[in-house]
Amino acid sequence: MQLIKSATAIAIVSLSIFSTPVLAQTNQERWVDFGKTNGGETLRLNEKSIKFEMMLLDDTLNNEDGHYDNLPKIRVVAFDYSIGGRKRSAYTKSCNGGNLATNPSWRTYTSFIDYWPQYFSVEADSVASKRMLERVCTLSLSKQ
Repeated sequence: MQLIKSATAIAIVSLSIFSTPVLAQTNQERWVDFGKTNGGETLRLNEKSIKFEMMLLDDTLNNEDGHYDNLPKIRVVAFDYSIGGRKRSAYTKSCNGGNLATNPSWRTYTSFIDYWPQYFSVEADSVASKRMLERVCTLSLSKQ
């Protein structure tokens, strides 16, 4: 009986050594806190999300099928941020060679209609929001 208990214990210890999962780091997010907005909510930026995108000048058009490919496009800086713990995706035209333009803003969305994001404009009217957009512009230089 003692021999069976010892053999079972050795087998369990051996299995646990060899079956320990190795976790690969797949987290492609790095959230940085920029402080509070004028409304008192914490503003955070996912620095890993910053990238350039080409989009239609008129972001209200659903170009999912490529029907409007002949219309004017603009290069924007896209990024993910969170405000008060709510994650959002956005883009800005306020970056000029890594610098923040005067009267900076970004466009974000919280809803979809016919699978197309419905954007609304957000002005960078707090110290936190201006600092966040400055960081977006600075980091966008490395994405060119």
